Amino acid sequence: MMNAECRMRDGYDRDAGARRDRLRSPFCIHHSAFCIRSPGFTLLELVVVLLVLSVLFAMAAPSMSGFGAGRAAKQTASQIVSLSRWAREQAISEGRTYRLNFDTANQVYFVTAANGAMFEREPVEFGRNFTVPDGVQLTFETPQVAGMPCLEFLPSGRSQPGRISIVSRDGEATELACLSATEPLRVVSADELREAMQQ
Repeated sequence: MMNAECRMRDGYDRDAGARRDRLRSPFCIHHSAFCIRSPGFTLLELVVVLLVLSVLFAMAAPSMSGFGAGRAAKQTASQIVSLSRWAREQAISEGRTYRLNFDTANQVYFVTAANGAMFEREPVEFGRNFTVPDGVQLTFETPQVAGMPCLEFLPSGRSQPGRISIVSRDGEATELACLSATEPLRVVSADELREAMQQ
């Protein structure tokens, strides 16, 4: 019994070798458990897998392009909210008025701060131009200064109420609003907008 176990462990089982010879076939798949040839994939198997993957990718590609358009609008909304929060905090901490300006002609938005009677850009990261991505449209219900829509943030922590609608290429809208002078600019739902308009 001991010798038979050693032969099986070491691969010397003659009965198993005979069984493998009988199961050998020229039509076997090389990575199959029934075949002794070296493991691997045949060219035909690789071509079939590549064909299936290319069909799946072709089906998924149109929906992926819409994903990018919607993502650009959401990212723009997030940037505008972040800029407004920064401008509000700076206005409170520095004791001067800040503005979030929207240049609709050049499709950019940026922050300026009061320096006496003039508003100037801040020499920091948040003072640079932020570009509205292609295919994203902004509409405003905000005050305008020199024909440019803007939101103003006062040293008292108050801000001008206003609304910004961000529409992606596929028509999905994200609404940003500062519903009262004491609230920050934030993303609002359609129900919140309706409620605010009824008051």
